[in-house]
Amino acid sequence: FDISCQFLLHLLNRQSVTCIITQRLTNLGGSFIEILPIFSLVVNLVLALAFSLYLLAQKETLTGQAKKVVRALFSEKWAHWITDVARMTNRTFSNFVTGQLTEAVILGTLCFLGMLIFRLPYAGVISVLVGFTALIPIFGAFIGVGIGLILLVSPIKALWFILFFVILQQLEGNLIYPRVVGKSVGLPGIWVLAAVTVGGNAFGLAGMLLAVPLCSVLYTLARQGVNARLARKGLSS
Repeated sequence: FDISCQFLLHLLNRQSVTCIITQRLTNLGGSFIEILPIFSLVVNLVLALAFSLYLLAQKETLTGQAKKVVRALFSEKWAHWITDVARMTNRTFSNFVTGQLTEAVILGTLCFLGMLIFRLPYAGVISVLVGFTALIPIFGAFIGVGIGLILLVSPIKALWFILFFVILQQLEGNLIYPRVVGKSVGLPGIWVLAAVTVGGNAFGLAGMLLAVPLCSVLYTLARQGVNARLARKGLSS
């Protein structure tokens, strides 16, 4: 009987150890599955950064090769037109990035001044986060960090911050962004709002980022085409 009990206890201990090991491996597997998308995102960002650096380093070479290909495939008239459109697109996207940076600085500064006026805590940290949300819309959830920081100090001040940020967001979306970014890319404010709305609804984050410069290029081409037709008809543009 003693031998049988010892044998059963030995089996139970082995089963317990097996269950513990299985549970640990399952937890590790679940943690790995949760970490895998973040790891994939980091790898993609690193690859995109490296690819961008290579493009910048060999910009002149790639530009010269692209010009040769265009001139070889198209007539001189069409090659000249395609080259002009490419130059205008490059200038528009560069101005768009400059406008985004300017808008982020303005928004962060307004947030900082407003938080100082209302005497809200962590004004510097939260204002930097607000500035980053203007540059990278996908990180808009970082505003929750600001609310959480203020909640640690005072729930009433957190409510004031939410009210202040809603008003600031409306001011930024309807007044600052269309004027600053629209002026930098040569696009009227109404078309900036339309481009962001349509691009965001159709293509999400990528649409929000690319809709404004693309709309600016199309707007410029349409304006040039209309002015050329009016000139041929002898009408003033």
